[in-house]
Amino acid sequence: MIEVSGLSKRYGAVQALNNVSFSVGKGQIVGFLGANGAGKTTTMDIMCGCIGADAGTATIAGFDITEQPLEVKRRLGYLPDVAPLHPEMRIEEFVTYAGRLHKIPGTELQRRVSETLEKLSLGAVRRRLIGNLSKGYRQRVALAQAIVHNPDVLVLDEPTEGLDPNQIVQIRELIRSLAGHHTIILSSHILSEVQNTCDHLIIVHNGTVVQTGSYEDLTQAMKSGRTYRLKVARNGAAAVSELAELAAAQHPRLVDAAEHELEFSLGGGVDEAVLDNVARKMIDGGFGLRELALKTKSLEEVFFQLTQ
Repeated sequence: MIEVSGLSKRYGAVQALNNVSFSVGKGQIVGFLGANGAGKTTTMDIMCGCIGADAGTATIAGFDITEQPLEVKRRLGYLPDVAPLHPEMRIEEFVTYAGRLHKIPGTELQRRVSETLEKLSLGAVRRRLIGNLSKGYRQRVALAQAIVHNPDVLVLDEPTEGLDPNQIVQIRELIRSLAGHHTIILSSHILSEVQNTCDHLIIVHNGTVVQTGSYEDLTQAMKSGRTYRLKVARNGAAAVSELAELAAAQHPRLVDAAEHELEFSLGGGVDEAVLDNVARKMIDGGFGLRELALKTKSLEEVFFQLTQ
């Protein structure tokens, strides 16, 4: 549904994008993740036809952004980082205006506007002035203008920026509800937001794609070894000493003395059969084995490792 190939863009001496390539399948919600200045907004602006690329190309729903820009825009909904709202207009008036810009036929326009307002829980406030709305409601209205024409692809640039925690949850749920109906690419520098919303991740750093895949794919790819969490019923400090006798169990450490929780690592080439030996030591030593599990690496750890 989205194919980006070799996009490059320079602003004077600054190389904003350098050979950026990725693809997004139909119906996916993909997180475009990177620190501020990584190149996320530049990539999205090129995809949506707001600026041109120095090199490379992209296709949206099979249409080239350079050769067939009008066809691309018909199939695209865009929520930029600064919401394109008119504060002097009422919600229904503005979404109707957006629908007309997208050339929705007059016979369908009112129905499409009403459906969009209901989908985004704006029906009850449709007559309110946009300038009098909270930030959360303004983001809903901005999202409404992006989907009123039922586009194949939605491009959302920092859609929860500046929202409070409750508003973030509401917008996140709205975006998730659109999955399957639209292919969505969502940019953010908020790691938890991407992890909780997206099926697939694209991590960019200094204008370059450094990794793509699902969260599980990325964490697996970044593991030079594996870290395990071990809980015992008693004598956690003594259990650490016992683990230290196993050469394969690297860096055993007590992470929570009150809960007798330990961690240790296995090198990349070590067979997980060594876990049987770990469990046996805990049982034979009378420590009372309660839990032995692989510790999942957080997205924060993956992101830090990829962008340093």
